[in-house]
Amino acid sequence: MRAAKKRLLLILGLAALLLALLGAVRCAGITPALGSYDEIHLISEEPPPEEALVHLREALEIPIETVQVETLFHIIPVDAADLDPVRNRKNLLFLVDLSRREQITSLARDMLGAEKLNEVIRTGEPAIYFLENAWARQQTHAYLVAPTAAFFPIAAEEMGTRIRNGFLQSNRKRILEFLFFRGEKMTLARQIYERFGWRIRMPAGFQVRLDHMEEGFFSMRMDRPGRMLFVHWREGVEALPSPNEAIALRDSLGRVFYDEDYVEPSRTSAFPGTFQGREAVRIQGLWQNEKYTIGGPFRSILFFVPEEKRLFLIDYAVYAPSFPKKYYLWELEAVVETFTLEPPPEPEGSRS
Repeated sequence: MRAAKKRLLLILGLAALLLALLGAVRCAGITPALGSYDEIHLISEEPPPEEALVHLREALEIPIETVQVETLFHIIPVDAADLDPVRNRKNLLFLVDLSRREQITSLARDMLGAEKLNEVIRTGEPAIYFLENAWARQQTHAYLVAPTAAFFPIAAEEMGTRIRNGFLQSNRKRILEFLFFRGEKMTLARQIYERFGWRIRMPAGFQVRLDHMEEGFFSMRMDRPGRMLFVHWREGVEALPSPNEAIALRDSLGRVFYDEDYVEPSRTSAFPGTFQGREAVRIQGLWQNEKYTIGGPFRSILFFVPEEKRLFLIDYAVYAPSFPKKYYLWELEAVVETFTLEPPPEPEGSRS
């Protein structure tokens, strides 16, 4: 009887979640976008110039080493005549040739407005524009607008990074919305800030460990597949460590707090970077654990807060055998970007 009651409660809970999702969709007035986060459908009236396609692939299909090699995005060319079957896909990139008075040009004018297209004609310079949720929820449109098709190769070369970052930023928003749909641990985040002066958003589905907080170590994880994130901080630091020192610190933390995990040195590298406007050292590589015969990709960010003489190391790692790892790294990266030293907003209803 008790087991049957539990099953009934589970079914009711799932039904409530489904109704909430459907309600959100109805409120938005449009259906959710379909397909993978890493697919970009490239739509044009004519096959894009080969040189333009090469530059777009260089910008978007960047190899990512997880355990196997994956690519950041995957470009799928689509003829404008075949737009309807893909119009609800997550990522659409339109090549708009203003010398042609055809479907894509007319679409761009309707979606962007004549003023933006006229500006490209007036200046003779290509431009890139983004739209969110145009035909479907959690969908991104990018319009690469050029006076003629002859401009596409140089525009793809010069604007490839902006196009990549635009789609990545959109992915992060979508993933955060998905991760926090079932709630988050806001009270705990506030308590951590009040005690330690930093906070990070924690999805409700993640398990949090607080038993090493006095040692400057916080961690959370979600299983099936394994996604792990930790924050380490230490006081009285005078400078950002070197890349080699950063790798050594990450290795030592894994051995102590992650039950003898270690960094695989032959497939790990560190390099200068930034994090939220601060100078940083970034690490990417593989972790392993011989005790359990497991391993996977990880990423670390080390940054120094000189006014507090504090060093932070934020790390995220994946264990997903037989699965592509990229999406799960994106999930964790989206959470990492919520890290802040700023105080949390006042709870609703509190007095100023």
